[in-house]
Amino acid sequence: MQRFLPATSRRRRFEVQHPCALRGFSLAELLVVVAVIGMLITILLPSLRRSMQHASTTICMHQLHELDQAMTAYRFDNVGSVPCTDAARSTPDAHPEDDSWFGKLFPRYMQELSVLRCPSDPYPWSQSALESPLAEQTDPSNASSYGMNELLRMAGMCNVERFAPRHPSETILLADMGPDQVLGDVGGRFQPVPAREGGRLRWDDNYHPGTSGLQQSWLTQRHLGSINVLTVGSVVKTVPTRDIMRERIRSYYGNCAAGGCPLCTDLSLAHYSFANDRIFWWTGSFPNAGDMHASHP
Repeated sequence: MQRFLPATSRRRRFEVQHPCALRGFSLAELLVVVAVIGMLITILLPSLRRSMQHASTTICMHQLHELDQAMTAYRFDNVGSVPCTDAARSTPDAHPEDDSWFGKLFPRYMQELSVLRCPSDPYPWSQSALESPLAEQTDPSNASSYGMNELLRMAGMCNVERFAPRHPSETILLADMGPDQVLGDVGGRFQPVPAREGGRLRWDDNYHPGTSGLQQSWLTQRHLGSINVLTVGSVVKTVPTRDIMRERIRSYYGNCAAGGCPLCTDLSLAHYSFANDRIFWWTGSFPNAGDMHASHP
């Protein structure tokens, strides 16, 4: 028959057989553990932050692929034309639900407006601010984190099948768009997000958010010093911009001209060049060079 000892006796026997089992940690040991944990956090935190930024870049690229699918469907229904933004800029008379390129896609070709929101955009719109109708939003023309190549609209080349670029996979269609800073009061009213004028992506930094006295570049480096670009040929590519933003823009770049950029060869217009990564505002002949010169002397 098994003999059962009282609880106090069992505890005493355990303490005798295992003298170190009940000894607590000293203060010095706890401090060493805390220091080691702190060192591990210091080492791992930058890697974790970088991994999160890479994840945001991947999500952004996926959204550009979704926008490309919507663009492709729109082009099929509109004889090869992409939905260029019609309004010259955001004004009380503009109708972003009809005039902006993304307003023309929604809701028939693009069911979710959240696809317009880059996760790395420092001014992401809340889901409620992106709900239909666009016309009821405070600044609906600024609702997209992405801009469309304004050269297509200004040169009358929104029909990218009729005015086909020589290298569609190297010709900009959409890209991440800034500016990433708020100027404050613009035109006598508070601007809660940077003005993006219906997602109009210009080739230079002649950006006027609301008044002629204020200028701000659209170029950003929100993806670890880069932007994501969707080309006319449905290619999504990450393009470094950190060095580009440090340089003064020019009207001619040797490698850009060699790639067939008409802004260098035909128009001599100051522009940002992404030629190092084989990305151009246009490739091949430019049918309306005279009209562009008239619009931008």
